[in-house]
Amino acid sequence: MKTETPELAGLLAREQAIRRETEILRDANIALTQNLSLERVLETLLDFLAQLVPYDSANVMLRSGDSQFVVSALRRYEGFQNVETTRSIAFDSTNPLLHRICTTQQSLVVPDTRKEPEWQFVTGADHVRNWMGVPLVSSGAVIGLYSVDKVEPNFFQPEHARLAETLAARAASAIQNAQLFEQSQRYVAELEEIIVERERAEVALRESEERYRQLFENAKDAIYVHDLKGTYLKVNRAAEELSGYMRDEIVGHNFEEFIAPEHVNFVRKRFCAKLAQQGETSYEVDVIAKDGRRVPVEVSSRAIYDNGQLVGVQGMARDITERKLAQDALQMFSRQLIEAQEEERRRIARELHDQIGQILTAVKMNLHTVRQFSHGSEAAHYVKDNIEAVDEALRLVRDLSIDLRPPVLDDLGLDTALRWYVDRYTQRTGLSVDVVSELPDRNERFSRDVETACFRIAQEALTNVIRHASASQVVVQLMKSANTLTLIVKDNGVGFDLKSLRMRSPRAATLGLISMQERAHAAGGTLEIESRRTKGTRIRFIVPL
Repeated sequence: MKTETPELAGLLAREQAIRRETEILRDANIALTQNLSLERVLETLLDFLAQLVPYDSANVMLRSGDSQFVVSALRRYEGFQNVETTRSIAFDSTNPLLHRICTTQQSLVVPDTRKEPEWQFVTGADHVRNWMGVPLVSSGAVIGLYSVDKVEPNFFQPEHARLAETLAARAASAIQNAQLFEQSQRYVAELEEIIVERERAEVALRESEERYRQLFENAKDAIYVHDLKGTYLKVNRAAEELSGYMRDEIVGHNFEEFIAPEHVNFVRKRFCAKLAQQGETSYEVDVIAKDGRRVPVEVSSRAIYDNGQLVGVQGMARDITERKLAQDALQMFSRQLIEAQEEERRRIARELHDQIGQILTAVKMNLHTVRQFSHGSEAAHYVKDNIEAVDEALRLVRDLSIDLRPPVLDDLGLDTALRWYVDRYTQRTGLSVDVVSELPDRNERFSRDVETACFRIAQEALTNVIRHASASQVVVQLMKSANTLTLIVKDNGVGFDLKSLRMRSPRAATLGLISMQERAHAAGGTLEIESRRTKGTRIRFIVPL
């Protein structure tokens, strides 16, 4: 039986903590950017904050004008359950602690409020003993802050502050975007009212146009309008900053002139789809700036109608360079983590084979010697049983060592390793599995990362088949093109609804799928999962060479 060393247990615990933090921050980033409702963004912020920093109560205060902070969302405060009451709570920014946070733009921890002379007690928050305030900073300015409380003093540590600050960096941009969206929503409502009440159209329209111009010009994201041919009619100041072109260098030109060549066909297809159907479309492309830089942007666009007639397209392009850098960093971390796991598997497998295996072999040899001297005695029977037990232990150690890191993968390559694993899989499960290799050279070797990713994804896919699919036939297919390697695992099992599965159990039920996706991304590839109930499942992993 395998016993974990303290060092290994500590390493695994650290890995799990880092993975949990990374997953929470990744999920928070996705959740915060997917919703433009300010109320929902604030609630989402408090939800994920609770996963990172254990608090007894917490609130979010947004800046109102130059001198006040208004509590806009809170959790677990007795006496502040009424929404309107909550909105009316305001704090002057000259409050010493709030003023210090605004001035330094850094978090502040009050270890014990009863010993802090600058602490101001508020009715309904008498329970607060340990307090931490974290600023929400966007474009160099404090737009608000959130505070977390504990009923016990000296609870919050530097690690709590670090986690809270990391989340705050992601939340500030989402809050500002939500505020901008609410302004846009209010503008749309005002514009609709103007259309209905035509008698006030002239004056109201001029006012609305001025508000729109301010919103259009002051938006942080690039906003554009182009006609049905793709020729730009209007762009804002942010579009100039993003592209490096002056406004008159953009207006009158087609969008294809500013898109990376390899993305032109993709954008053209999305544009045609926009003309064919209503609704908002979003996609990511690279813009070629005037100085030759490639700027990754996220584009959201919507068709413009005039009296029911399609006349053009309005869209917003957001610079996602920082997001891409964060994704690259996360991918690099995932790769390093997977490499560390594989190296640890190799080390443990080697120790099992070289140390425990040798010890068990020595025990077996000694038992054979004892057996020779006890021939015919009553002890011979027990010696024989012990030899059989040692043989079984040797077999288990050998299987465990092979499962941890199959030597055939390192020695003979991916094609041979897949066939070897499928043979063992078939012997264990009795399930028919066909391996179809379309490699020009079956002995061709690929990088260790690519071979490991393909092998582990195939291993996880086959494990899921036997656990969930109730399939009678499985095919593992390996193909190579000029610059990509493709692995396909498909079965004729019961299939599943991936979207429903993730909604019903976002973590536990999809852990295997998440593991495959992480390995695919760490190797620089993509993982596609296609499944329908009663129609089987098809998993395709594509990785560039």
